[in-house]
Amino acid sequence: MNNTVVSMNIALCAFLLLPVIVTAGLAGVPWVTDRHEVFGVTVPAAAHTNTRIREYKVAFSGIVVAIGVCAMLVSLAVWRLCGVDAAFWTVSIAAVVIAICGFVLQQVFRRKVLSIKTNQGWEASSARRAALIGERDNSDPLSLKWELLQVVCLAVTIAVGLLGYDRMPERVPIHADIAGNVNGWAEKSPMVIWYAVLAQVVLAAVMVASHVAIIYAKHPIDPDHPATTGYAYGVFSRVWSIYVLVIGLLTAGGLGLGVQLVAIGVLDVNLIGIIGMFIAVAALVGALMIGVYYGQNGARVYAGVRHSDGGDDSDDDVMPYDDDLHWIGGIIYINRDDPAIMVPKRFGVGWTVNLARPSVIIGTIVLLAIAIGLPVAAILM
Repeated sequence: MNNTVVSMNIALCAFLLLPVIVTAGLAGVPWVTDRHEVFGVTVPAAAHTNTRIREYKVAFSGIVVAIGVCAMLVSLAVWRLCGVDAAFWTVSIAAVVIAICGFVLQQVFRRKVLSIKTNQGWEASSARRAALIGERDNSDPLSLKWELLQVVCLAVTIAVGLLGYDRMPERVPIHADIAGNVNGWAEKSPMVIWYAVLAQVVLAAVMVASHVAIIYAKHPIDPDHPATTGYAYGVFSRVWSIYVLVIGLLTAGGLGLGVQLVAIGVLDVNLIGIIGMFIAVAALVGALMIGVYYGQNGARVYAGVRHSDGGDDSDDDVMPYDDDLHWIGGIIYINRDDPAIMVPKRFGVGWTVNLARPSVIIGTIVLLAIAIGLPVAAILM
């Protein structure tokens, strides 16, 4: 068995974790959301103990797990019967199918929860809605100064390219197909060194932008428990900022340096795919662990603090805010009256964007232009 085949099988083993992680992440979402949200619907905290809603959460998780198990069995069967190439495509399609099924199920149960909300008469006054955003007096996300480590990583990549230029082969492999066969080459030139640098700069910029977004994102504060929810969200945002910094350094620094080592002939081009695969798996596993341990907006931190303080739950039937009208399907947020660019997700863990802000539209266009332009430029050059 040659090195290429071994590499591809190792990469596939890591890749097979993708549908597992997607399944686990989706199945756990209803159990780690903010205490005032269920399937993207604003509800009182007490709604989580409602028998029908708990049944919906169990049903959602059970169906997602069943779909995930079927997807994994099909992927393994394809690997066994049709080989590595077909298995890669099957695993990719399986992960997408699981995600789509999760979205469809979320919409189905969201409508059911909306029906319960209407029947129960759960409403919030406009005055209480205005108290959603509070001042942050607790833990802060990591300072952006930590992102200067990206400059160090970039300097290493540049230095490796310049010092190793003499040993660069006359034809540099720059692309391989899914089977590991090199199908793209570049002639030796100083410009090849800067391919890796440019890619690293783009990746670093995206991760730094994510860090900035966490710092300036909207802070959801329960007006009935401002201190506790403020503390919980502070812990949540700080942990996520650490995660973004670490994954950003691994992604930008690891892949940038890896591509540079391929260019100067130190690494096999197939190893880049394996490195990228393991970084992706590490990122997904890390995000899953944070979501399960801390909950959305620090919901589990909040629950732990209230439990340890012996806090009462007499106000759990109260809904401090209700902005369902601004959420399409409980997923997409559009609110022209909200100056926030980043807001906490309603279904899932982390943040999403306010599509009513022009800067979001412009940023999306720029990212798409870069994502399309870099590969095209590499081919033309």
